[in-house]
Amino acid sequence: MFADVSRSTELYETVGDMLAFEAIARCIALMKSCSEASGGRIVKTIGDEVMALFPSAEHAMQAAIDMQLAVSGLPAVAGQPMSLRIGFHHGPVLPDERGDVFGDTVNLAARLTDLASPGQVVTSKDAVECLPARLRQMARHLYPIQVRGKRQPTELFEAIWQQGADLTVTGNDLQRLPCSSLLTLRYEDVCVEMSDASALMTIGRGANMSIVVHDCRASRVHASIECRSGKYVLRDCSANGTRITIDGGHELILRRDEVTLWGHGWISFGPYGGDQAERVEFSCRRLSGPSG
Repeated sequence: MFADVSRSTELYETVGDMLAFEAIARCIALMKSCSEASGGRIVKTIGDEVMALFPSAEHAMQAAIDMQLAVSGLPAVAGQPMSLRIGFHHGPVLPDERGDVFGDTVNLAARLTDLASPGQVVTSKDAVECLPARLRQMARHLYPIQVRGKRQPTELFEAIWQQGADLTVTGNDLQRLPCSSLLTLRYEDVCVEMSDASALMTIGRGANMSIVVHDCRASRVHASIECRSGKYVLRDCSANGTRITIDGGHELILRRDEVTLWGHGWISFGPYGGDQAERVEFSCRRLSGPSG
């Protein structure tokens, strides 16, 4: 497992070295204590990131949930809530004489952490299949990614850790409110509509994405869109960021963050663009309610 403090660089810039260091140190202390309480061993700490090894996927997921709950209870710093990005995978590792571990399992766990948004726990199908029923029902399917050296895509899942989530999870999907609008996405000659609350759309250069884009600034898995509490939420999963323009307003730049889509607008890739930048057009149209 890897777990790191979200937006730590931004925190240093906002509140200064001393306050940022103290806030991050509190998070790391909680990450370590939660890991050890779940039977984990701290392999090492790298800046604002903790790497831990667990005897099973069950121990790792319980630690991840405990970490998120503990850090979410910390006071905000300069109005910014503290949050973690966590990724874990299940599989064999190669230990060395210093206590460090290496191998494909470690590399994939690190990549899952990179794909996680603030406050999110991302894991793999291999890990989910090893979980007991009480934890497996708290894992929601996200999307597949292609891993170097593997022929088949690796399916990713999100651990739903918020309080009360275990009461509203059935199978692998949260019981969410039905979407009250129809989302239409257009890219080149592709048009995709989304109205099912259980659906998840993906955008990126990967061949298995819902919308495959060709912009070199886009990641293989660049962004996802889901219907949450009756609204469409776009989450940036990319290395370079996502730019959103809604109804001709100011451009919003997302970096591992989320935004609710409404009205009409454009989704672009990377930190900057020009007139020729590739874009995905979106529009939200309210669905008519039942007559009575």
